Amino acid sequence: MIIIPSGKPKIWDKQPEEGAVEARFAYTGNFHQLCKAYAEQFDGDYLILSPKYGFLKPDSHVLGTYDVRFTAKGVSSETISISELTQQWQTLGIKQEIIIMLGGKKFKSLLEMITNGEQVFVFPLHGARGIGDMQKRLRTALDTGKPLN
Repeated sequence: MIIIPSGKPKIWDKQPEEGAVEARFAYTGNFHQLCKAYAEQFDGDYLILSPKYGFLKPDSHVLGTYDVRFTAKGVSSETISISELTQQWQTLGIKQEIIIMLGGKKFKSLLEMITNGEQVFVFPLHGARGIGDMQKRLRTALDTGKPLN
């Protein structure tokens, strides 16, 4: 299981007339696309973590555009709540021992809150010098066929 962040650029930025779409098609930013390609290549099983909708399966529907972000502290009054995220996580019933999260530092404490620290999350992109470095690491892994450490 790999969790990937949703990202700000969405299909409606270029196709405003588009209605609801599956989550796999909703997010169009470079970083999200690289994370999705990585998840598909190295695991196949992934969830998209959206600050509006929470945990989305690739075939979950996203109704339309939004501009909401998780904060450095996690959630805000504009995002989905911790209790909703926790409920979603419990409903998903993910019991995997180690779960990969392809995202920045802000996701570490958020995922620990959601799971009460009962599951182990690995953040292979932590320590990167920014989004450009994260994208470079993902491209290298995809090009070489070697997963991130």
